[in-house]
Amino acid sequence: MKSSKFWIAVLAAGFAANVFDFIVQGNLLWKMFYANLPALYNQTGNPLWLTLTDFIAVAVFAWFYDVVYKSFEGGMKGGMKFGLYAGIFLNFPAWLFAHFLFNGFPYGLAWVLTIYGIIWGMVVGSIIGMMYKKETATNK
Repeated sequence: MKSSKFWIAVLAAGFAANVFDFIVQGNLLWKMFYANLPALYNQTGNPLWLTLTDFIAVAVFAWFYDVVYKSFEGGMKGGMKFGLYAGIFLNFPAWLFAHFLFNGFPYGLAWVLTIYGIIWGMVVGSIIGMMYKKETATNK
């Protein structure tokens, strides 16, 4: 069973991820790409699933960070560095593959989603990292 620190980090970062996704995915990218590509966007989908899957993604992200955080600096900076690495690992070149594999998937959108995913990882990582400070001799 994970500690309360872990679950508080998941809740805080999950809330931030949902706000970030609503602003970028739900507004900016909708106007730039999705409104013109109905095959990419399921307009009949339930927004509750989007919210829930963001929390699940953050929980998986936090679980992995919990396993490796001792390899990074403590606090927000270490979490952001982990998020940068995880964001690159998960998003590059995955979105470029989407462009090459799916008809009508715009090349520009592939790069936008790659950069967005890296930034998402850094935002979520910095919030989770704030909960995972390095132990020192005085606070063990």
